[in-house]
Amino acid sequence: MPIKKEKPVLDCPFRETLDVLEGKWKFAIIHSLLHHGTLRFKNLERDVAGITARMLIKELKLLEAHGIVTRRPYPTVPPTVEYSLTECGRSLEPVIDAIQAWGVQNRAVLAATMK
Repeated sequence: MPIKKEKPVLDCPFRETLDVLEGKWKFAIIHSLLHHGTLRFKNLERDVAGITARMLIKELKLLEAHGIVTRRPYPTVPPTVEYSLTECGRSLEPVIDAIQAWGVQNRAVLAATMK
């Protein structure tokens, strides 16, 4: 018997937001750009610890498609590309700050569960 897929929840801002920001890396990328401002690709790759270049490219394309990040290429050899947050992306700052504050507040609990 085939498995039924859930229908997407229409007109639910919470679910729509989760769909845009889902995944392991998007919040880390946004945090890095909030903290440092505009970054070149390699600097962003170094700042987001553990991400591969391939995954960073994929996530940046998705964030750009959703209007969170803007990409600015320069006609140089080798190619230079800078990324920065759009106004919409910068509006996520309170969310990122709240996640960080929650992590600081619950650091001991989180550390105990990772043993």
